[in-house]
Amino acid sequence: MDRKQMSKTYRERVRRGGVYSITNARNGRYLTGFAADLDSVRNRFQFAVTTGSAVDPRLRADWAMHGPAAFALDILGELERGPDQSDQEFLDDLKALEDLLRAPLDPSLAY
Repeated sequence: MDRKQMSKTYRERVRRGGVYSITNARNGRYLTGFAADLDSVRNRFQFAVTTGSAVDPRLRADWAMHGPAAFALDILGELERGPDQSDQEFLDDLKALEDLLRAPLDPSLAY
């Protein structure tokens, strides 16, 4: 595949965004977020686990105390970006999905 074809394939790929949670299994605390590219979230989490560095500054103290093995990344919900949807519209939809999925969670356990 030549460079032009690779670039076209990349631009035309289906983009999946979603809402994720990073949960500390030792104390039940969690961090939720949303991202337009869930693969990047997975990669960033795996890199943090591999290197031992906290994936988010809010987790740093517990990450150092309990270690990366105490944390799990879970995908709470996914959305496919519409073909005519702008970046901002997609992010707004992801934020709304995060708000819906966060509602039943115990806010006292959030980082």
